[in-house]
Amino acid sequence: MTSTTDEDELSFSDNQTWSGLVLGLWLTGVFAGSLFGRMEGRKGHVYEIIMLMSLVWPAGYFLLSRCRFIPSGFSAGTIAGLAVFGIFCGFSALVSQAPLESTQYTALTILTIIVVLQFTTNLDAAQYEIGMKTYAVIMAALVSGFALYDYVPGRRLGGGSEILNPASFALVTMSVFITAMAIRRAVVRIPILVTMGTVIYLTGARASALAAMVGLAITLFSRRRTAGTSGYLLLAVCIIVGAALAAYYSEAVVRGITDFFAIQDRHRGLESGGSGRLETWKTTWNLFLSHPILGVGFRTHEVVLKVASSAHNGYLALLAEIGVIGFVAVLFVTLTGLYKTWRRNQDPSQTFSSSVLLGLACGYCVLAIFERYFINAGNPTSLLFLLSILGPVLSQGELEAAESGLAHGDGETEEFEPGSLDDDAFEARAGA
Repeated sequence: MTSTTDEDELSFSDNQTWSGLVLGLWLTGVFAGSLFGRMEGRKGHVYEIIMLMSLVWPAGYFLLSRCRFIPSGFSAGTIAGLAVFGIFCGFSALVSQAPLESTQYTALTILTIIVVLQFTTNLDAAQYEIGMKTYAVIMAALVSGFALYDYVPGRRLGGGSEILNPASFALVTMSVFITAMAIRRAVVRIPILVTMGTVIYLTGARASALAAMVGLAITLFSRRRTAGTSGYLLLAVCIIVGAALAAYYSEAVVRGITDFFAIQDRHRGLESGGSGRLETWKTTWNLFLSHPILGVGFRTHEVVLKVASSAHNGYLALLAEIGVIGFVAVLFVTLTGLYKTWRRNQDPSQTFSSSVLLGLACGYCVLAIFERYFINAGNPTSLLFLLSILGPVLSQGELEAAESGLAHGDGETEEFEPGSLDDDAFEARAGA
């Protein structure tokens, strides 16, 4: 991802006009395809074909457009890490109890990563913003529509029609919630945040709720240099008012938090070991110890696991599936990718979009502590995580801009940008 200059704007209009829109439609299409496939009951190979087409069709766009088709600009470490990951996914499939299933997931994941690399090669900060805006707006309508269709009084949202489950529905909604921060106009952004937050609450999915809060906090914190004085004042007022209301209604707030996170629930609370997850994590760890190098097969730990339907921990699941070498390679790519996104966030021209990507990635890392997969290609939230960590190396101009941004220090602010908390005031001032 690169910053946008005047010369880039000309090139952008000629070569990359549709890349951001394609990104938004791609992410939305993956969820829509998955939803349609599940509604069809996964008849025959229809579901697999729908998912394959929804994941790889952007490659046709990059082939036929004037964008780069072959990914480029990535560090040797990123390329090596992805290569090691792919190799050990393949090795693990050979020793898996479900070799065909593992091989299929490996091939699909590799193809998806290639498409992600094509996107990150061609997208700049402005196009990322367009893509995330498109995704947030369309998906907000789609999620809201499905929520109305699925809602059954007395049941957790997402499980009423039994097409999805509450956890998977909340996982997707979490990314819509965070990408709403890519929308500059508060009149559009805030209703989406409120609606998606309500959907997550009604699913009762604690992990996604926590991930959404972490992602939003990281996004806001990453924009602190561009907030301006009015933005800081508005944020301070919101915090003070929120704290006062929470203190005044403390009993109701504590009761609501306790009920939502099921802290005292005998089946889902602390005494249950987190819905029995501690026991499941221990079993998954022992599964890794029995297959430390090659694992039990990428995306097939559930075939071997006997105590639960899945590991309910993406890190432990991946470790048990592909072994320690492949797992370390994934961690290396993840951490270096997060660092590159953080460095881009220091460039004021990229802060608005990079802050959302950073928030998404950090929120997803929290979510993976409790959900079944870490590296996944079957939902837009996982794809956004891959987009966040698989950026190319920073150009010399980006490095200089990032260093300049860091040199200003946390105590100073840059010129106010329209994506901050007070964006409407900025636009009014700019039009004067």
